Amino acid sequence: MRSTGRHLLAAACASALVLTGCAASTQGSPVASGDSSTEQTTVAPVPGEPFDPCTIPKSAVTASGLDVSTERADFAGITTYPGWKNCTWDGLGMDSWYYVSVMSSINSMAEYLRSPQNDRHVPVMVGSRNAVQMHATYQGDPPDGCAIAIDASGNLLLIVLDTIGSEETMGDPCQAVNKHADELEPFLPK
Repeated sequence: MRSTGRHLLAAACASALVLTGCAASTQGSPVASGDSSTEQTTVAPVPGEPFDPCTIPKSAVTASGLDVSTERADFAGITTYPGWKNCTWDGLGMDSWYYVSVMSSINSMAEYLRSPQNDRHVPVMVGSRNAVQMHATYQGDPPDGCAIAIDASGNLLLIVLDTIGSEETMGDPCQAVNKHADELEPFLPK
C-alpha cells in the first residue's frame, strides 16, 4: 500500500516540533513582495522570523508548473510551531498527482537534518547552492515523495513534494522536486 502524501509533511511537522525548543519568538510579519512580476526578487525575512514562502511571486509559481489557485498558507498547521512558515500549491492540471510545499524555519539546516525523522540524505545543487535531498523510509522504495533542504543564511528552507491523497506517483518525486527547487530558488532568500 502506498503512503499518502501527508507523510513527508507530517515528518517535517514532527521535526518542527522537535526543533521548537531552539526557536525564538516570532512576532510581527515579513513584508510581502509583489505577485505580478517575473523579476528575480526575494523578500528579506524580518530578523528572528522565517521567510514567508507565500510571498514568492505568483508568476514564478505558475512558471514552475504549480497551480496558484490552490495556494494554501499554513498547510497542515505548521505555523503553530514557533519559527515556521509554509505555503503549498498543487501541480497544474486535472491529473496532477502531487503538491509542493515550501517551508521556512529560523532553525538551522544542520538541526533539521539531525532529527531522527530525516534520513537517506543525498547532496544536490539547487541553483548555485549546496542542498540536501531526502525522503523517509516509510515512503517506500521507490519513494512516493521527496524533499530538498537548503541553508539560507543559517536558516532552513524546505521544498517538499508529496502525492495528493492516495494518488499513485506518475513520475520520479525527487526529479520533480529538484525541478521545482531549481525554478523557485531565485525567489528564495540567500
